[in-house]
Amino acid sequence: MFFYPFSASALLVFALSVAAASSKGSMSSSAPNPSSSTASASAANPPKKSNKRGLAFAAENPTDVLKGNSSASVATWVYNWALVPPDYIAESGIEYIPMQWGAADIEKLAVTVKGLGAKTILAFNEPDFDQQSNINATFAAQLWMQYIQPLKQDGIRLGGPAISSGPSGLPWLQDFMAACSQCTIDFLPFHWYGSGSGGFFDYLYSLNGEFPHIPLWITEFAETSSNDSVVLDFMNQTITTLDGLDFVERYAWFGFFRPKDGSHYNLLDVNGNLNAAGQVYVDAAKKVVNALPNPTGSGPDGATNSAGGLTTVFPASDTGLTPGFATQTGNSGLRVGGNEIVKICGVGGAMFAAAVFGAALVW
Repeated sequence: MFFYPFSASALLVFALSVAAASSKGSMSSSAPNPSSSTASASAANPPKKSNKRGLAFAAENPTDVLKGNSSASVATWVYNWALVPPDYIAESGIEYIPMQWGAADIEKLAVTVKGLGAKTILAFNEPDFDQQSNINATFAAQLWMQYIQPLKQDGIRLGGPAISSGPSGLPWLQDFMAACSQCTIDFLPFHWYGSGSGGFFDYLYSLNGEFPHIPLWITEFAETSSNDSVVLDFMNQTITTLDGLDFVERYAWFGFFRPKDGSHYNLLDVNGNLNAAGQVYVDAAKKVVNALPNPTGSGPDGATNSAGGLTTVFPASDTGLTPGFATQTGNSGLRVGGNEIVKICGVGGAMFAAAVFGAALVW
């Protein structure tokens, strides 16, 4: 590791000059044409599947599921808030996780799950919320012991109730766990919606601190901003970090559907193809690089970026792009001990990362 004294402004100029030089060099006439080699490499080396990344499938067109399980997709599981999948999901070749959404028809759970040959189930969708399954915590514990706990004898993994991130979520779960002390909870799902990754990680780590011995699944989460760049930045920060956390077993972005009601977090466009967010989340072969924000930190598209650095969105499967010592923050940059990292992504996949430690440049 080498240390060179630089001011923060000099660092940014230096970083941009390195990126420009990399770009110029890669575009010279003597450089090989990357298109054919990239295509052949992709065909010979299909992307590695992610055992964490899944699809919260809310699409209305049956053929849309094919986009989630193409040869380029890294997703490995899907759920649709139902106990029995429609044929087009059941036949898609991607693992289906059934859900006992609420209390209705729970007496049919065991025979249905065994008939599906399921190895894992989800239970009770946002029982703390009166507009979702809305189940009293004590009653939910009784239902669990009567209908869900017996499935453990068949080796089925049992996912706990999926609470919301609202004020009622954690208190409901605490009451449920107290009332269900004999319940086997193999993992705890939860949902989160909001703006800024800081709030997301605060909630994630608070649940891990509350239940440190139970793995977590995030079965719904999304950045609710109406700015596409903000949504992409949030996705980049969260999935990159989640892939490296041992206590997070699986996660599913909300959601896998075409745009509706002015949404900006959908993974499909109006024609059912992967949009920019879908390419980052589902298709590891794709990479999206946003525009450089202006010096005031406000991007040309209206996105704010307090870092004032390049905003780069890339698949979490691109190992090596995120320094192992970095921690994610609520803006589009990365921080190391409170200092900003400027990420430069050059043509041809070159990556340069610099961090300001006081007046020192470290690389």
